[in-house]
Amino acid sequence: MIALLALMLQGATPGASVAEQTITVTGKMSAAAITTAARAYLRTVLPTPILGQYARWTVPVCVRVYGIDKAVAARVADRITGVAMTAGARVAAAGCRPNLRVSFSPSGAATAAQMVRKKPGLINRLDGEQTDALLKAALPVRWWHGTAVTDSNGVAVTASSSALMSAVGDGGVPLTSTLPVGPDTVMTSGTSASLIDTHIAIGVTSADAIVDVPLATGKSLDAVADYVAMVALAPRSLTAPMPPEASILALFAPGSGGSAELSEWDGAYLSALYRIKLNRGSYRQRGELVAAMVKAIAQ
Repeated sequence: MIALLALMLQGATPGASVAEQTITVTGKMSAAAITTAARAYLRTVLPTPILGQYARWTVPVCVRVYGIDKAVAARVADRITGVAMTAGARVAAAGCRPNLRVSFSPSGAATAAQMVRKKPGLINRLDGEQTDALLKAALPVRWWHGTAVTDSNGVAVTASSSALMSAVGDGGVPLTSTLPVGPDTVMTSGTSASLIDTHIAIGVTSADAIVDVPLATGKSLDAVADYVAMVALAPRSLTAPMPPEASILALFAPGSGGSAELSEWDGAYLSALYRIKLNRGSYRQRGELVAAMVKAIAQ
């Protein structure tokens, strides 16, 4: 582990001489081109909606890193916290109880299995495909999130997913003006005459990420920290399509020449995600994301 982490901590190899360096000059993209690119980017990063919505952190983020030297762990935690602050997520004060936990492990799959055995409820929102990927796939980084359902005012609600799904249609559009009556009834304190307010909001309240050190070796520690920040702050499927190269999410793609840090697109997406309205259907949220990203990239 120590030797592998040393490799991750190594700086970049010496660059080419000035004579060998190349500079590429590109023209400014049009708004139409940026819109097309933003939609293509979102197709690879957005997860399957939860109850018709895309989730983001709704509680202050408190990062804790395990499995590596304390000084190195602090470096990783500080970098992830910095990404969260830049995106607009709330960050907890010093001494907080960790809710974004990052573990460095010699075997990511084994660590995930051990954690799930102790607390099976950690992954109760993952389907079979996602669970198999988490516990069996050879992933340099694996992750999962905990979420909570609240009403439009942020007050917690109680219900089973079956009851919620019967009240929320495709894209999060309410099917009826009242939620179903019965043992699984959803009780909310919010009222609204809006036709676009879904009356519920899905928020991320915790996340776990496991870095498989042998599989991540060869990438800089800062790049790995940025990758973890991206998947922890913006929920994404473990089996999502390959992201564009202009993203930190392409860090571990075979033969990738992608970004070794959060790209301009990544930053625009994270900032947009933390500004969209939560209690809206996913199709409306996608529109808000595209508009915000276009505005940010065009500046």
